[in-house]
Amino acid sequence: MPSLVKNIGLSVFTFLSRIVSGSIVYIALARLMSLNDFGVLSFGTTLAGLLIVVAEFGFSLMAQRDIPQQKFNFNDYVFNTFLQKIGFAVISLTGGLIYLKLFYTELNYVVGVIFVVNAIITSNNMYFFAVFRAKNMFKVETWVSSIYMLIMLVLIALYVVYDLDVIFIAYGLLFARCLQLIILILIYLHKFNLNAKINTRIQKYLFRSSFSFGAHYIIGVFYFSIDNQLVAYYGGNEELAIYQSILRVVLLLLTVSALFESVFLPYLSSRFNEDSHYFKFLAIIINKVVITIGLTLFMGFNLFSNEIITILYSEKYLEALTIVLPLSFVLLLRIITSVYSVLLTISDHQNIRVLIAVVSLLVNLSLNFIFIPKYGYVGAAYVSVVTHIVSTFVYVLFLYKYFNSFLINTKMVLFGLGTVSLIIVKFIISQDSNILHSISIMIIWLILLLFLYSRKQIMEIVELVKGKY
Repeated sequence: MPSLVKNIGLSVFTFLSRIVSGSIVYIALARLMSLNDFGVLSFGTTLAGLLIVVAEFGFSLMAQRDIPQQKFNFNDYVFNTFLQKIGFAVISLTGGLIYLKLFYTELNYVVGVIFVVNAIITSNNMYFFAVFRAKNMFKVETWVSSIYMLIMLVLIALYVVYDLDVIFIAYGLLFARCLQLIILILIYLHKFNLNAKINTRIQKYLFRSSFSFGAHYIIGVFYFSIDNQLVAYYGGNEELAIYQSILRVVLLLLTVSALFESVFLPYLSSRFNEDSHYFKFLAIIINKVVITIGLTLFMGFNLFSNEIITILYSEKYLEALTIVLPLSFVLLLRIITSVYSVLLTISDHQNIRVLIAVVSLLVNLSLNFIFIPKYGYVGAAYVSVVTHIVSTFVYVLFLYKYFNSFLINTKMVLFGLGTVSLIIVKFIISQDSNILHSISIMIIWLILLLFLYSRKQIMEIVELVKGKY
C-alpha cells in the first residue's frame, strides 16, 4: 500500500481546490449578489445536491471499497457500474424536472432546470474521481479539480466586470462540470482498457449490493439537505440565503472530514482482512485524530463566528449568528461519526447505515414540517441538531455491537464534554464577540488538548501517515 503521506498531500491540494470552488467562490458571490439572487443560486445548488445522490446512488462509495479488495476485474466492474448508473440518472433527471414544474416558476424554475442537468453530469464526475482514488491515482482528481476551480474564478471575474446575472453563473457552472467530465473520460480511456461487455455476475452483484449503498447515500443527504428546499418554499429566497451562509461554512469545514475519509476508506478497507487487533489499533488512532479535528473546528467556529460572518459575508448576514451554535453541533457530530460509518461500510454492515439514515430522515422530515413553517431557518437549524444527535447515538451503539469497542477512551470523552459545555455556557452568558478573549480561550484550549496525546501516540500517528503501519 502506498504511503498515506503522498495521498494525503494530493488530497490536501484537492481539498484546497474544493474550498475555493465549493465555498470561497459562493461566499464571494454572496457578497456580490443581492440576498434574493444568492437565495436563487443556493436553491439551484441545493436541489442539484439532492439529485446528484439519486443519480450517483452510492456507486462511488462502493468503488472505493470493491476496487482495492479486487472483487472483480477492474475494467469490467467500471463499465457495468456505468450501465446501472444510466437508470438512476434518468430517474434523477425526471424527478427534478417534475418537482420544478409543480412548485416553481420564473427565475427559480429556469435556474433549477440548469442545475438539474448539472447534477447528472456531476454524479458521473464523482464516480470517476472515486475510481481514480481507489487505484491510488489521487493526482487525477487534484489536477481536474484545479481546472474547475480556475473556471469558477473566471466566472466571478466576468460576473463582476460585465455585471451579469445569476443565470450566467448557473450556465457557467454547468459548462465547467461538462468540461470536467470530458477530461475524466479521456484520462480513463488513456490509462485503462474499455471493456464494453455486460457481465451478468457483476450486474447481479451491483443490483444486490448497490441498494444499501444507494439508499443510505440518498437518505443521508436528503435528511441533511432537504431543509434547504423547505426553507426556500416556506420562507423564500432571502431566508435561504441567510441559512446557506452558515451552511456554506459548515460544509467547508466538513470537507476536512471528507478529506480524511477519502484517504482512510481505501486504506482501512485494504487492511480489513488482516489481524483484528491490528485493524482495531489503526481504527482507534484514526478515530482519535478525526475527533480532535472535529473539536478544534467546533471551538474555532463558535469562538470566532462574528468575525467569520463579517469578514466572509459582510454585516448584512449577521442575522445568521442565531444559528451558529446549532449548526456547529451538526458539524461536530458529522465528523465524530465519519470513522464509525466507514467501519460499518468496510465490514459489510452497510445495511445498518441505511437503517440509521432512514430513522434520521423520518425524524428530520417530521420535525421540519412542524418547525420550518413556524420558525423558518432557525427551526431548521435546531431540527438538524436533534436529527444528528439521534443518528450519532445509533452509530455508536452499532459500532460497539460489531467491534466491541467505542474506539475512544474516557479522557477524550471528558475533554469533549468539557469543550461542548464551555461553548454552551458562552452562548448563554453572552453572544458578544471579543476577539482577544476568544483568542485567549482558544490558545488555552489547544494547550489542554496536547495533554490528551502521549509522546508514543504522536509517534504512532506520524508512523501511520508515513505508511509504516
